[in-house]
Amino acid sequence: MPHSAPATAPKKRGVLREKAFLTLKDAILSGNLQRGERLSEARLIQEFGIGRTPLREALNRLEREGLVVSQPNSGYSVANLDVDAVCDLLVVREGLDAMAAEIATETASDEELQALARVMDDIYALDQAHERTPEVYARELELGLEVHEVILAATHNAPLIEITQRVYDQLRLALWVEVRWIDQWTMAVAEHRAIVEAMLDRDAPRAMAAARAHVRSSRDNMQMIREVADLRRSRGSRIPMRKDK
Repeated sequence: MPHSAPATAPKKRGVLREKAFLTLKDAILSGNLQRGERLSEARLIQEFGIGRTPLREALNRLEREGLVVSQPNSGYSVANLDVDAVCDLLVVREGLDAMAAEIATETASDEELQALARVMDDIYALDQAHERTPEVYARELELGLEVHEVILAATHNAPLIEITQRVYDQLRLALWVEVRWIDQWTMAVAEHRAIVEAMLDRDAPRAMAAARAHVRSSRDNMQMIREVADLRRSRGSRIPMRKDK
């Protein structure tokens, strides 16, 4: 029909944009595009079969997520992951998350606790999928962050919310790398469950302890990432740390 093309063209462009975004994100998080590597548009177009416009839109999104950085007069490059700085931020995050869990356990309404339980239901559903694709990695991170966002909002404490969000923004690249490189989703599910169940029981000390344990697992993962990344650099390797199933 003559009027179908205008309706389908925007949908097709949206699909191309999303494909370009997920392709580049997976290349970064798998290590095929290395930290600090300059991203040549011409090379990316040729290597990944991405059009120029979807590529630029994908790079803009990746910059907002902290995975790439733009340099004046030189385009984009993959963001560097400073593991020492990340570990320092995780120490701060541990205190903030524990405080948020303690406060929210006492201040959350029944409706807010129900919202938290629904996020946990979504996590259980994803856990049953057993898929290891870029889309699933993205959903894992999204749901993991949503747990903390719901808890944080339930504190009703504007300064705590602002400070914590700032720390999470600085950890965005590290969180992506942790999800993509360290296959510990089952442990993450158990850790989130411990936090949520304690809060549903209105048990603040248990919620605090569970929140601290969850962040300490991330610190352990960062040390593992450091060791493997150092080994790969010493060998000049571009092979991903683990392969998708």
